[in-house]
Amino acid sequence: MTDSSITSERYERRELLQPGAVETWSGLDRTLNRPVTIRRSSADSEIGHRLRLQAKALARVEHHGLLHILDTYDEVEHFAIVTEQLPTRLLVDELTAPNGDIKRLAAAEAVRIVIAVTEALAVLHSSGFAHGGVDADYIGWRAEVGWVILNGPPTDDAVTIPATRRADLMSVAVLAHRLIAGAAPQRRPDGTWELDPAVPDVVAPVLARAISASDPWPDVPSMLLALRSVVDDLPHADDGHTDRRSVWQTERHWLAPVGVLVAAAATLVGIALFIEQPEESERPAAQAIATTAPSVDPSGESPPVVTVAPTGPPAATTTTPQSTVPVTTTTPLRRVPVPLESITDFDPAGDDRVEHPERLIFINDGDPTTGWSTARYSTRDFGGLKDGVGLIIVLAPGGPAHLDRLAIDSPTVGWSIEVYVSTERNRTLIDWGNPVAVASDITGSTTLDLPAADAAALLVWITDLGDELPSGGHRVTVSRIDVSTTSGAQEAPTGTDAVTP
Repeated sequence: MTDSSITSERYERRELLQPGAVETWSGLDRTLNRPVTIRRSSADSEIGHRLRLQAKALARVEHHGLLHILDTYDEVEHFAIVTEQLPTRLLVDELTAPNGDIKRLAAAEAVRIVIAVTEALAVLHSSGFAHGGVDADYIGWRAEVGWVILNGPPTDDAVTIPATRRADLMSVAVLAHRLIAGAAPQRRPDGTWELDPAVPDVVAPVLARAISASDPWPDVPSMLLALRSVVDDLPHADDGHTDRRSVWQTERHWLAPVGVLVAAAATLVGIALFIEQPEESERPAAQAIATTAPSVDPSGESPPVVTVAPTGPPAATTTTPQSTVPVTTTTPLRRVPVPLESITDFDPAGDDRVEHPERLIFINDGDPTTGWSTARYSTRDFGGLKDGVGLIIVLAPGGPAHLDRLAIDSPTVGWSIEVYVSTERNRTLIDWGNPVAVASDITGSTTLDLPAADAAALLVWITDLGDELPSGGHRVTVSRIDVSTTSGAQEAPTGTDAVTP
């Protein structure tokens, strides 16, 4: 499809390369007589407004791994940005053999490509933006600068929402695995990931941590430093050596210090419980048991606890009469999740009275990079259109009615909520009564105690959408909701503390 009409005094659109909410055109800069890429969207649409905000914020961001914004202009019904010409050589082409087979790159070459991409992402993150996920299909080669990311802010990030830094880290690991092994890592039924045996020993821990749900890299610069530290240890061509390891095996290297701390804590608790036990009749007074804290070996197995018998002659024994006062013990509290029947959106002041119900399936799906999100508003107070929106959480029938705690995971910064409980699902906010918990200026995730909350349903009512997003506007995203109670508790006597983990 071509369009030879002059769309501005300076720029001419020629061929539509990619249709969509943000169109991509090949074009010509008539003033400098040079080819360019023109991306445009409807000026009055929400995407068009975000595109304008992105272009303004990123106009000064320059890195050889990102397409530089050359100019912006307005048409009659569209807003357009002008970037450098798209390269014709794509990374995905390097992974396809002439006969159609999948090619693999040497590990050193693959890591160097990933380093170049990660450097560009680090610059993007430092400017307050997230990309949303890089892929070989949108990475191109320019002879004068090397590998370049062809999409993302401020091109089509308005379409791939939400974009998160966590998703960028995971996508870098998936890209590296695809370049080295020819495919993305495989997800096990339990949600963990398994790396291909072709991934070298020194690279596997870096990728495993990037996709780990328990101990991911804190930011892109940290992963970039790790990639740079291993690239010189890699051969320049595959030597046929394979390293058969799983993500769990590679993660144990990072979890070893945590295991030592947990083991030490368990030992201290055991010693404390031993000291609190009443002495038995005719027990040797000097008899003691020394317990060594278990350590974690490279294989991840914890050795058995070692007991050391005392040496030297036994001390004199004494007999202690047993107390006639019964010993009162308490059962430690154990926190257990409360099963949920459903989560639905709640927008009583909205035109259609719903707020993105199609995204509810992304809550509790096990992927922290996805989630339900509100609509995007111009201000943190919903553009003055309403007092709030929310989520109604209905508990599964037959479950415990007493709730103790509510935990919510979210990447949003500066947002606020009120939590209501009820014995039924209500249609209006007034019917929910007064909130049982309130949290303001939340930085990401939060956990709230629910005092004396006997309920069959909860309402998480969002009253503040938080800080402005890098791509413009305000919106709250929720990726996980957990409701829990305590189990196994007995009434503790006066002066006795129950233990709550």
